Amino acid sequence: MNLLVVLGTSAAYFYSVFVMILPDIFPEQMRHLYFEGAASIITFVLLGRYLETKSRNKATDFMKKLLNLQSKEAVILVDGKELKIPVENVVVGDKVIVRAGEKIPVDGAIVEGSGAIDQSFVTGESVPVLKKEGDYVIGGTINRDGFIIVKATKTGKDTFLSQMVKLLSEAQDKKPPVGKLADRIVSIFVPAIMIISVIVFDIWYFLDRPDIAFLASVSVLIIACPCALGIATPIAVVSAVGRGAKEGILIKNPDSLEKIRSIDTAFFDKTGTVTEGKLSITEKVIKDNELLKYAYPLVISSKHPVLEAIKWSVPEGEKKANNIKTVAGKGIKGDVNGKEVIIGNREFLMENGINLDIPEGKTEVIISVDKKIVAYFFLEDRVKDEAKYVIQKLKSRGIETVLLTGDRKTVGEKICQEIGFDKCFTQLLPEDKYRIVTEYQKKGRKTVFIGDGINDAPAMAVSDTGIAVMKATDLAKEAGDLIILKDDLRLVLKALSLSKETVKTIKQNLFWAYAYNTVGIPVAAGILFPFFGILLKPIFAGIAMSFSSVTVVLNALRLQFKDIGD
Repeated sequence: MNLLVVLGTSAAYFYSVFVMILPDIFPEQMRHLYFEGAASIITFVLLGRYLETKSRNKATDFMKKLLNLQSKEAVILVDGKELKIPVENVVVGDKVIVRAGEKIPVDGAIVEGSGAIDQSFVTGESVPVLKKEGDYVIGGTINRDGFIIVKATKTGKDTFLSQMVKLLSEAQDKKPPVGKLADRIVSIFVPAIMIISVIVFDIWYFLDRPDIAFLASVSVLIIACPCALGIATPIAVVSAVGRGAKEGILIKNPDSLEKIRSIDTAFFDKTGTVTEGKLSITEKVIKDNELLKYAYPLVISSKHPVLEAIKWSVPEGEKKANNIKTVAGKGIKGDVNGKEVIIGNREFLMENGINLDIPEGKTEVIISVDKKIVAYFFLEDRVKDEAKYVIQKLKSRGIETVLLTGDRKTVGEKICQEIGFDKCFTQLLPEDKYRIVTEYQKKGRKTVFIGDGINDAPAMAVSDTGIAVMKATDLAKEAGDLIILKDDLRLVLKALSLSKETVKTIKQNLFWAYAYNTVGIPVAAGILFPFFGILLKPIFAGIAMSFSSVTVVLNALRLQFKDIGD
């Protein structure tokens, strides 16, 4: 394509320069200028190069963002005293203190205390997990409640976060560029045009018609100039990107438009992708609204996701609580105006001598005041309304649907069955998701990964196409090729339809561009002159070239109005 551009623009430009400077050496009918043709070709080609460069220059800042999740400082124990040091100075064996609300600076094992660890970026679990002495924790996760001392087992490049960066980097290297159909055909087309131009000149020269020889050879170069070829793909991509934006689909990498149309396996994350990503009350029972007011100061004192989910159901009452005690992974209790208030799960209330006659639910929150149950709530991360519809539509297109989640087996399998996935993998770490996707690819499967979390980024990056949903983290958005800008999974279906229509349009554009050359080149070479006395002058070759470009542009613009319903 580069050589065609050089030949076409150079022929048009230098021919025009000679006509302008030395018009007398040319017959009157050959005194035409083609500066605007050369300028137009270069403009269109540069536009295509700009789009291609912008789409392929995937920012690698997301890897820095991942590393920034790690704490900058750590508090370690040295001879019984606390010492704050830069996290890079922590070595294996150091004991690190992590209080409630702080990030865990390093990978390691808890040697003292317990805490409710928010590890949603690792597993996607929406509820913090109780970790106690002997349990392993990962740097970057957050200690929501409790006090723990962690013995460092991995630091520097060996930490979980650093390994994630490595996986992302490898995925970027493995993702091959999509070869454009035009580029593949041009490898034959370019030398063919050069040979044809030389042959045309030789034939007419030996027929003792040097004027026609020059005119015809130049016309061949001009009419074969790759203006239509140069914009066939970029103009379709521009139109597709604009249409995608209107529909709520941000296309970061136009190469994905070619890839996604041929996918046969769709991987979905659970939390925040097929579910709402936050706990919601599915059932609540209020037994004593007046006594429930005593729980208000305890509920608002914590940022725990479970208490955040129920706080709007607890009426405002007392303002202050005393002797607040939080038990990681179980609950919270305290004194409110002389009354003992306990909020927590079934196990926590039973430990405090409270008899329960409450049906077992999913995630449960029970509130008691002075040993009396005043309210209880059942919570769950709800499935999005459109999730089942999207999965069924994908399956009807012959696409295998797979759920990949870090959640417990019972939760994952319940969601899988409810929505209708073909397969379900549970209790996964980010490297597990990455491994599963690559295993499918080794079998020749074309994959797309739809997710929202940091834990999805490696799998999203290594997939043939990555789609980040609206509420995705910055890292997931950087790793994704497409971003859904609305909280609606049906846009995944629209993205598939838009992809198919875009590739179809590109192929139509290329067909018309090459069909134009197939017809135009023989005419420009003078094949009609011996029979009808018709010789295509360069000016008409330029007009024909422009007409082919207009045809391609108009065809591409149809994408703006074409129906791409799911």
